[in-house]
Amino acid sequence: MPKRVQRPQRPSTADLRAEFWLAPDESLLDRKTTAAGMGYTVGWLESVATNGGGPVLTKIGRSVRYRKADVLAWLDANSRRVERTSELTDRG
Repeated sequence: MPKRVQRPQRPSTADLRAEFWLAPDESLLDRKTTAAGMGYTVGWLESVATNGGGPVLTKIGRSVRYRKADVLAWLDANSRRVERTSELTDRG
């Protein structure tokens, strides 16, 4: 009987999220790790990379990387904290 080939197990979203938050701020992270850390999808990151509106990205050859500090700055600038949803005046 032939031996089964052991394929490397893909990291879970939780693993990728942990990797994002444990990385130093100057780290360059791939799209999967960045998306998991932000709570967005890879598709969303690809879309805003093309159309604008997302965090600053860095191209190294054909690879796309996100500096964690840039992602955190984008999250801070594009989110707001509220105590009650009644504080939200614009719902769109």
